Amino acid sequence: MDSRRQARPPSTEKEPPIKILQNVSSEIREWERGFRTVMLRVRQIGVLIDRLGPALDDLSELLDAAKQIAETAEGLAVSAKGIDQSAEIIARDAEKIAQALPAVERLGRLADRLPGGGRRSAAGR
Repeated sequence: MDSRRQARPPSTEKEPPIKILQNVSSEIREWERGFRTVMLRVRQIGVLIDRLGPALDDLSELLDAAKQIAETAEGLAVSAKGIDQSAEIIARDAEKIAQALPAVERLGRLADRLPGGGRRSAAGR
């Protein structure tokens, strides 16, 4: 029933029974239309709720995947820090080797000049 519709004041005259029945019938049809509209909306809400279940399952799976990605990213960050530290050590050691290389080459040339120095063949050993 439309809530904006104003209720009719009771009639002071007696209405004929057919008129009363017509008014009641009209009211019943109006209530029936309202009831059907409400039931249609209830069915539509039911369909939406049925669709919501799988969507929530999908969302739950996405959240689980996001957690795994975050944990993996955290592990990668730790690994990257270790790689950075290793790279610093390798760079430092490579610099030391590069600095020592000329001295090692000179030492090798000196050893080649010593008696019995130089390269020996495998058969002569």
